[in-house]
Amino acid sequence: MFNFLYFTFIMLFPFYLFSSGQPQISHIILVVIFGAVFILMFSKFIKAVKENIMFMVFLIYLIYVNTSWLIITGSISFVVYTLFYIFNILLFYSTYLLYKEHFITSDNIRNAIFFSLVLQFLFLLASGLNFNARNMLFFNNPNQLGYFAISIINIYFILGINQVKSRDNIEVFKNIIVYIIAFLLLVFSSSKSALTSYALFLIFIFYIEMVKRFNTKKLLIASMIGVVIIGIMGVNIEKIEHIAENTELFNRTVNTGTEDDDSLAGRGYDRLIQYVQYTLLGAGEGEFTRFALSKHHGELHSTIANILFSYGLVGLLLFVSLFLNSKFYIGRVLFYMSPILLYGLAHNGIRSPLFWIAFALSLIYSQKSYLENEIEYIHKGG
Repeated sequence: MFNFLYFTFIMLFPFYLFSSGQPQISHIILVVIFGAVFILMFSKFIKAVKENIMFMVFLIYLIYVNTSWLIITGSISFVVYTLFYIFNILLFYSTYLLYKEHFITSDNIRNAIFFSLVLQFLFLLASGLNFNARNMLFFNNPNQLGYFAISIINIYFILGINQVKSRDNIEVFKNIIVYIIAFLLLVFSSSKSALTSYALFLIFIFYIEMVKRFNTKKLLIASMIGVVIIGIMGVNIEKIEHIAENTELFNRTVNTGTEDDDSLAGRGYDRLIQYVQYTLLGAGEGEFTRFALSKHHGELHSTIANILFSYGLVGLLLFVSLFLNSKFYIGRVLFYMSPILLYGLAHNGIRSPLFWIAFALSLIYSQKSYLENEIEYIHKGG
């Protein structure tokens, strides 16, 4: 049941029927998952909370800060942002529990990601492949498409990292398709931040495939593919240059630094200095019209900086503590999460359910005890 629900959620996630900030159709699936978890395995859910208690402490502090500012300002917006965190931390705990207990599997999630990306690629083809505008498919803006692509392959990468030696040729083919389609979605979204994260992701792939799992066969295959790609590009170099120079991505790249949101101030970082009084306990998340001196008048476009400003040094320390646990390797968690976190330097992606799914899986795949149990589970034919 849970495998089906998660498969459906991933397939529906790219379809935004309502405006940004409102529940989408995929969120209904998550509500069903929460209800099933509470009814069928409430005691195990409490155990998952105890294993990762700092997430609950972080949530309680966010509720305290936003409730305080709700009372002070009377703005309902603080309630809305609080509900996002409650929803997503419930998703974190549910994913953590269901994956550790094998109610959802890596193969099911990876297959869902594969079919979801293939479906989005077909819609991209149907849209006419317009290089002169930023594409957003069924999202509300192009950055959401870019964040979807980088988040979904981040999750795909995490789930497949321990299958490098055991996968067959079909799995290798699926991996290539996933990475290519994700790249194309990023190109047509013209999201510079997402493409930067993808470049980091490619380094990870090279490290895992060619350094950590090095063998002569892989080197030969990679060399042959490289030669073929270079040959095709060489023969068509003039066409490639002409297409590139007339794309929205090229225009955004060459004009980097001239657009309003290219500067730190344009993304709201300047309010960390202009409203420094909030950096201890936080300004809460909502009622952004209070920060009129900031060049950007909306929410702060950064995951980490937004937490610092909205919830202060206390909130930031609590957020950092989410990565600190004696049961897993900190470096490995940061390795798994770094593409999403890199994207988060220029955009606030913490409200996306995909961020918290990736976080839950990163913690699981960084635990010694889990890896040992997983190997034993596989050997028993689970």
